[in-house]
Amino acid sequence: MEKYIIIIAGPSGAGKTTVADLLIERLGYLEMSRSATTRPKRGDGKDAEYVYLSKEEFILSKERGDMLESTEYGGNFYGTRRNEIEAIFDKGKIPILVLDYNGVRSLKASLDYPVFAFYVYTSLAEAKARLLKRDKETPPSEKKASVLESRLRQNRDDYTVLKSFSDIFDCYVENYDLDACLCELTVALDLLKSGGSPMSLCEKNALTDRFFDEAKNFCDENF
Repeated sequence: MEKYIIIIAGPSGAGKTTVADLLIERLGYLEMSRSATTRPKRGDGKDAEYVYLSKEEFILSKERGDMLESTEYGGNFYGTRRNEIEAIFDKGKIPILVLDYNGVRSLKASLDYPVFAFYVYTSLAEAKARLLKRDKETPPSEKKASVLESRLRQNRDDYTVLKSFSDIFDCYVENYDLDACLCELTVALDLLKSGGSPMSLCEKNALTDRFFDEAKNFCDENF
C-alpha cells in the first residue's frame, strides 16, 4: 500500500478540523490520527480523540523516538506518535492530522514517505468573527475571554511568521466557501499523489507576504 500522510493546518477559526472531518467522510480512506496528550480528560465528548499519557510516559516516548512531533500548550504536552500512524496504515487507511506549522515541519523532517500539508486559511477578521460567534454559544466568562484573545494573538503571530515557512506547505486553500475549499483540496491532493505541484513557490511567497501585511494591520486595529 502506498504510504503518505495528510496534514491540515491553519489559524483558529478557519475551519481546519471541519475540513479534515469532511475529507474523511467524503474520501472514505482517511482516518484521523489521535494526538497523545498529558492533559486530563474533560468529559466533553472528545476524549476519544486523544491518547492520554503521563508526563513521564510522554517524555519517555520522545526519548525512544516514537514521538514524531510535539508541542507544549497551557502547561500540557501534545504530540503525534509513530505507532498511531502505523496502526492506521495497518488498517489500509491513510492518516490525516490537524497540526500547526511546527508540527508540519517536524513530520516532514522525520518521515521517509510523503507528507502532504495543506494550509486552510481565511482572513484574520473573518477568523475573529467565527470565533466570536462560536463563543456566543456558551456563557461568557473571564477564562473564555482570555482564551479568545490568546487565539487571536496566535493567529496574528502565525500570519507574521508564515512567510519564513511558506515552502513547508504544498498548497494554501482559502475557506470562505466550504464546498469550494473541499473541491480544491481534493484536486490538489490528486495532483500531489501523481507527483505534481498545485502551487509554485512564487505563488506561496506572494500569499504569505499578503498574510504578513494583514497581520500588521490586524495588530494595529485589535491590540
